[in-house]
Amino acid sequence: LVGRHDFTTFRDSNCQAESPVKTFDAISVSRLGEDIEVRCSARSFLHRQVRSIVGSLVDVGRGREEVGWIGEILRAVDRTQCGPVAPPDGLYLSRVSYEPRAVATAEDVADE
Repeated sequence: LVGRHDFTTFRDSNCQAESPVKTFDAISVSRLGEDIEVRCSARSFLHRQVRSIVGSLVDVGRGREEVGWIGEILRAVDRTQCGPVAPPDGLYLSRVSYEPRAVATAEDVADE
């Protein structure tokens, strides 16, 4: 899942993004006692992308699908191949960061 891919398989049918091509920077899965934590990092996400990925990973974790299945359905670029969408319970946005960029000040504009 890490890298630049067409994430149509994990895109909600009501997604309004211009393109399903996104870059996933990182994903990790870890156990915290009884809980499973999935952390995803990307420049941007599609509507329900993370919930769709997590639901599919649950199917793999429970042995319903083989590990290689995730790559297969990603390459299928077909929403019907996706596993169940995970419920929103426990899902939260933990951080947003932006690249620093030059911002014009009122003085800069006045000089033009």
